[in-house]
Amino acid sequence: MGDYYLDIETYAKGDKPNFAKDEIIAITYQHIDSRTGQIKEKLNILKSWESSEEDILDKFHAIFNPFDKSRYWDFVPIGFNLKFDFATLLYRWRKIGIEVNPISLFAKQPAIDINAIIIMFNGGIFKDAKLEKYSDKKQNGCIIAELYKNKDYQAIEQYIRDETDAFIKLYQSIAYNFPKFWQDMKVGG
Repeated sequence: MGDYYLDIETYAKGDKPNFAKDEIIAITYQHIDSRTGQIKEKLNILKSWESSEEDILDKFHAIFNPFDKSRYWDFVPIGFNLKFDFATLLYRWRKIGIEVNPISLFAKQPAIDINAIIIMFNGGIFKDAKLEKYSDKKQNGCIIAELYKNKDYQAIEQYIRDETDAFIKLYQSIAYNFPKFWQDMKVGG
């Protein structure tokens, strides 16, 4: 079984995400332990500016193929708001001719998404339930479009590394504290 932190960065040309038009500029993944959040392998960043969006989508499809039932457990995504990542991948794969079954991706693919935990941290309120509010993440992803437009690829890569580090630290804290919280609930209740 392979548990992987997963995140994508997109170049959004408009004010709101448009899955069909927003280009994937980076796909980030890192093998981690889902129980502890400990890093098992180095960070991988597939960068479109070094090849193309189609190239990184092809490479990532070979690694994470949620449409092959026999491989569901080979790459278990762990992330924040994975629905966005999955929807973007779905649209962009289809754009380059890779046929995908959304049911396999959204309903059958095992994944760990901490979005619900962040919403609970935010008092059960969806609005402003953002990763940067509860982690060491310093910047909002909105800066990516400007950085990409200015071809500041080094800054994008640093943003990705900082975001990954912030996510991993938060995930490690959740992985460590939630089992203890549950154990205390069982003992006290």
